[in-house]
Amino acid sequence: MGRRSIRAGLVGTMVTLFVMAFWATPAAAGAGCHSEPTQGRGKTVEMVNQCFTPSVLRTEAGAEVTFVNRDAVTHNVSANGWGRFEDMGRGDAFTATFDRAGVYPFACTYHPGMTGAVVVGNGAGAGSGDLVTVDSEEPAQQTGPVSVARPQAGSGLGWLGFGAAGFALGAGLALLVRRSLSRDGLRS
Repeated sequence: MGRRSIRAGLVGTMVTLFVMAFWATPAAAGAGCHSEPTQGRGKTVEMVNQCFTPSVLRTEAGAEVTFVNRDAVTHNVSANGWGRFEDMGRGDAFTATFDRAGVYPFACTYHPGMTGAVVVGNGAGAGSGDLVTVDSEEPAQQTGPVSVARPQAGSGLGWLGFGAAGFALGAGLALLVRRSLSRDGLRS
């Protein structure tokens, strides 16, 4: 392969990277998800737009907290000694009772960065999962709209679409350069 073919390939790669960097949509999920972590009080944590809402729920000792999936995608609630590790489809829910003060972190294992915590009482304490009781419920009843405003996440298909478009554009440019070089008799 000649130097000009290598240059054409590099130009195609650069165009692909440019398209992916400037026109692709951001990845979904993250601590606090798509913006700052959300704070809330009450008895419900909802999974909405691949986020736990609120991402930090404050409650009192002995409180029952319901985790409910309102998303069209599958989630779970993974935690140390408690949670629901099975797939949770839209409308699936479970209730956990937190008997002692502490911080009880949790996460969705399917969506890296989709994390949260239940802060019981003043948060002082071990937050041991051994002190959490979990009961399943299905399907969950609608409790009303989520009161936390969030920006809408882009579709993951944006990356795929723009990546394919960038690849096609880069490959097309590489072929044009190669044809041009062939016509001029400069290809090695």
